[in-house]
Amino acid sequence: MAVLGRSNGLVSSIADIEEQSAATVRLTVPVRPEQEEVLTRIVRTISTNRSKNNKQQRITKASVIRAYIDAMSAVSLDFDEIPDEKEFTRRLLEAISR
Repeated sequence: MAVLGRSNGLVSSIADIEEQSAATVRLTVPVRPEQEEVLTRIVRTISTNRSKNNKQQRITKASVIRAYIDAMSAVSLDFDEIPDEKEFTRRLLEAISR
């Protein structure tokens, strides 16, 4: 069972995330209704909790998903023998709560 070291996530530093170019690949991902509701709440909360001076970029559901992907890429995770989405979620939650 290979566990990636804390500094050996898929992204090695926040600079790797910051240096990435604009999104150019379109990906359609089916989500459950409650997941879409969570994304909507996150976007609405971000939008309502920032001042007019802090609206440089529109935050969308896609922005939230991209941010989560970038953040998860920096998390060290055991990718061996993951049988299903439920187990992947469990391992991810365990890794980010360390």
